[in-house]
Amino acid sequence: MCSTLLHKGTIEAIDARRRAFIWTGDITCSGGGGGQCKAAWELNKGLLSKFVDKLLQAPTTNWQKWFHLMYGDGCTKVHLGSGQFTSFWFDHWIRPQPLADLFPALLSFCPRPNITVAHAYLQDRWIIPLHPRLTSVASSQLSAILLALADVALLPHVPDRRGIGVDLQPFSSWGFYLELWDLPYFSDEASPRTRSTIITAVLWNVWKARNSVVFSSLFPTADDTRLAILQDLRLWSIRMRSPSDKAYLHEWCSAFDVN
Repeated sequence: MCSTLLHKGTIEAIDARRRAFIWTGDITCSGGGGGQCKAAWELNKGLLSKFVDKLLQAPTTNWQKWFHLMYGDGCTKVHLGSGQFTSFWFDHWIRPQPLADLFPALLSFCPRPNITVAHAYLQDRWIIPLHPRLTSVASSQLSAILLALADVALLPHVPDRRGIGVDLQPFSSWGFYLELWDLPYFSDEASPRTRSTIITAVLWNVWKARNSVVFSSLFPTADDTRLAILQDLRLWSIRMRSPSDKAYLHEWCSAFDVN
């Protein structure tokens, strides 16, 4: 619920269960009476907003650093609409790189680095919140950024469209899987089976690390995740029928086993 927009039928099923558990006979979760509870769709939207807010913050936890590394630095881009769900500084929406990378001196003077594009566009003007008394470098960067924004206008009733790659393919685990498939970290000897096995092990253990943080308040390090990936790959290699595939997996694990 905190990272996925739930289907309407799923929301209704959750509300039905909650009504029966909290107060039998209450018609709606948001209705009056002693059994009132917040509707599941409101919780879903609230948790999604909280999740998006964390993504717009400077990365501090492992999962934020991973997300910014894999998605915030080139994989995803934004076709701008209303700007309400696009980070002004950290998303790809106007230049080849995020504005934070292009104008770091100016960013250091911004008291609200997590603002969205919509929050920087007020009354048909670009108003970037900045501390007074900019340095000469920051002033020159401000002039450059305002020049770049001169021809940009928001569309209030059009949602932002985020996607992967130049064609803005929909954000999905499958799209991300295909991005990983083309990374130059596999030698020519890697068969499709071994390549798929390695990518699956990486995604699976990153997902488990994220769940440990969210649901168990445990904070595995990047090294813990690396060791878990290697352990799974060594175990899965037993199921490989091809000796060359099995040898490649062992070679790949040895290359990343720095202990």
